[in-house]
Amino acid sequence: MSQALGWAVAAALVIGAVLAARLLLSTVTVRGGSMTPTLHHGDVLLVLRHRRRARPGRLVVVQRPDRHTGWNGPIDPSGAAGWYVKRVVAATGDPTPPWVAGDRPGRVPPGMLVLRGDHPSSEDSKQWGLCPADRMYGVVLLRLRTGDERATA
Repeated sequence: MSQALGWAVAAALVIGAVLAARLLLSTVTVRGGSMTPTLHHGDVLLVLRHRRRARPGRLVVVQRPDRHTGWNGPIDPSGAAGWYVKRVVAATGDPTPPWVAGDRPGRVPPGMLVLRGDHPSSEDSKQWGLCPADRMYGVVLLRLRTGDERATA
């Protein structure tokens, strides 16, 4: 293989990796305090756009529920409705916690999640019930940058 061809292959691989990462990864900036003390307003999170990795303990980004229909309304893939960052408390097959609003089956049904914010006044499954997994944008991988509130404190 000639050196020029080797460089072209390497460049194509790098470009392919960057494009794949762009399709699978994104950043989300936390707005509000529903996840304090874990996350704070202004924190920037790296999110893997993947639904199958939602399991108890993980932080996820989900579509904000509609004020009238909750998570039963139409799906908004554009994100115009806004997003919530919440912790998965229970997933398919796990026992349904007693504090979940609405119809509470004994176990979380397939394709559903129980979500909760880390702050006691968080809006989550306490108010909105089970969240369909198809409302999930992705799983939080890590915090890239600390928010403004703590940086100036």
